[in-house]
Amino acid sequence: MRLLATWMLLFYLFCAHSIAAQVIVNDSAVDFPLPAKELRLIFSMQKTYWPDGNKIHVFILHPSSELHKEFCFQQLDMMPYMLQRRWDRLVFSGTGERPQILRSEAEMKQLILQTPGAIGYISNTASVAGGLYVYTR
Repeated sequence: MRLLATWMLLFYLFCAHSIAAQVIVNDSAVDFPLPAKELRLIFSMQKTYWPDGNKIHVFILHPSSELHKEFCFQQLDMMPYMLQRRWDRLVFSGTGERPQILRSEAEMKQLILQTPGAIGYISNTASVAGGLYVYTR
């Protein structure tokens, strides 16, 4: 049993993930750098305003989606359940709110395009329209 678990872990670690996530923002927020620490603060809803004073609108896909999990691992360097716990703590203490959960990448692109100060993520294979900026790490 231990040998099987070890092989499964090695297989998981050495296989390339087919889904990779990229951060996208509305053009109104492209003048600000987004290092990993800033992204963690924004997506954990601890940083709610851009440096120019505009509100940050955070959009995510459903937390059980593969893209959301990959985004948490790759871009935020954290486990998805840790992010969920931070949101729960903010909501239950009355000091914050969860990000808006969307159904698809198409909806994500459309809402980020229409909402000034919006941020979210899509897969690397998705095309990006004008009015959106892609942050790469």
